[in-house]
Order: sequence, then structure tokens, then C-alpha cells
Amino acid sequence: MTPTTAFACSCAYPPDGSQIVEQISHAASIFTGTATAERVAGQTAFYEFDVREVFDGDIGTTTTVSSSVHDAACGRGFEIGSEYLVFTSTYDTQGAPWSVNSCSATTESSNDRTREAAVTVYGAPHAPDPHRDSVGIDDVGTARWWMLAATGGAVWLIALAVRRRRSNKP
Repeated sequence: MTPTTAFACSCAYPPDGSQIVEQISHAASIFTGTATAERVAGQTAFYEFDVREVFDGDIGTTTTVSSSVHDAACGRGFEIGSEYLVFTSTYDTQGAPWSVNSCSATTESSNDRTREAAVTVYGAPHAPDPHRDSVGIDDVGTARWWMLAATGGAVWLIALAVRRRRSNKP
């Protein structure tokens, strides 16, 4: 008896395996782009992409995807400077427009079998929409936590000032 390969994620499969058409049919958006930046905030990594072409979805020339930083949580990383064929989800995006995980069909853009499957399901790709708002890496994630913290701090300071004012009245 020989052991089989074990995967941390039960959905793991080869990116150009026999289930590729079924897997890509569930994507929220599909684009080809180059990873240009990475920012990690807690348990989430955010990756910015310069988008070259779009198979499906409303995507501008720049977009950001999130993923868990942990392989055991089905996280998926990207090498900065490399081009990918990205299949996204809108699940647990942590503020980014899209998310990816190791269960998606995301692969290097040179993977001809996956690209052919994308063309079969979605048709020929088109250029990204230059009028669509681009979403850069600094537009998502922890930036909104800073705003919440600043708002909370301002409310606390106002409450403290009101309290002091009331205690100083005769």
C-alpha cells in the first residue's frame, strides 16, 4: 500500500487538470496581469496587479486581490514581476475587490491549457476598462482600520473634553 499525496486544502488539484473547465466556471472575475506589489496586514496578503487583459468581470487597468498568508488556510502567493492568469472570488476579500486561494485555477499566464479553457468558457479576452476605477494596494485593507482608529480616538478625545468641562463647572 502506497500513500497518496495529501493536500491541506481538500479542493487542491493541478491547475491544468481534468476539472479545469468546471473550476474556472465559478470565478467572479478572470484576468491576466503582472503582480507589481505585495502588502501583508495580519493574516492577509494583498497583491496589486497591472491588468493586461480581462476574460470576465469589471476590472480596470490596476486591481488588487487578497489571500491568506497561510498555506494551511488555502493561501495563494504571487511572485512580484511575474504574470498570472488570475481566477478570483468575492469571498472574504478583506476589503479588496477580489480574493484568490489555492482552490482557484490561478496559474502562470504561460499555462496554455488553462488559458484555452478560459477562452472556451468566456470567449476571447479584451483590454481592461480604462474608465473603471483602478484599485491599488494602498486602497484596501488596513487603511480603513486606520480611519476607524482615528475616528475612535477623536470620539474618545471629545468625550474626555466634555467630561473635564463638566467637572470644572461650579
